[in-house]
Amino acid sequence: MIVTSLMFVAYNRLALTQRMLNNFFKVTTSPYRLIIVDNGSTDGTTQYLSSLDKDKDAGPFCQGIYLKFNEKNMGIATGRNQGLKIAAQFGDDYLGTLDNDIELPAGWLEKCIDIIAANPSYSIGVNMEDVTYPLKTLNGKTFQFKELGNLGSACMVFTRELHREIGYFTTEYQHYGEEDANWGFRARRMGYNLGYIKEPGVHFGIGELDTGEYRAFKDECRQKNLSKFQKDCYAYMQGMKPIFHSYSEKQ
Repeated sequence: MIVTSLMFVAYNRLALTQRMLNNFFKVTTSPYRLIIVDNGSTDGTTQYLSSLDKDKDAGPFCQGIYLKFNEKNMGIATGRNQGLKIAAQFGDDYLGTLDNDIELPAGWLEKCIDIIAANPSYSIGVNMEDVTYPLKTLNGKTFQFKELGNLGSACMVFTRELHREIGYFTTEYQHYGEEDANWGFRARRMGYNLGYIKEPGVHFGIGELDTGEYRAFKDECRQKNLSKFQKDCYAYMQGMKPIFHSYSEKQ
């Protein structure tokens, strides 16, 4: 049986997490483990997550729900790395990242896996962007081919082999920033290609649901990290910085 370890990081915004999981449990119809890292939520999110029941809430495809609660906000990259550390104990061939403010199309996970199984040099996700990419058919599988840039880590699936080759998300961008772009650049440097299934998803945690202090925090982080990301890309290309990123809980 093919099982995928899927993980997402939560930080407050309880209503968004509830909406995301209500959709996720309905449309994820391929075996999976769900790993959730909470970054010190104070709005009832931890209580809600603790109440989740694998059989009652998730259904037959869920092989288990695994929770980690941080006492404070450790940042998105650290949270994802903690999820990858938890996933390591299972050794599943496929791994995936999600955001807690998305809705996914029916059968999304098996579609991602089918494409990757036929094309092992690809990582495949669900498109949450404002643009649709050209369709490409390769080894009998048709998908959106993203020639440049990175996959949105709001929903992406990749092989454990890729994880072995490039390691973890960089934590050098502090709490929030270009860690997903950095991951995608390193994947491409190792010869991997990126794409999306044909059906789009919905990133609903934007607009009116992404305003105020949290939005300002994210914008500030991205502005600070953009120049560093560009310098890192140059360093990877020149061999001045290793593609593989390690991670330990002591970092």
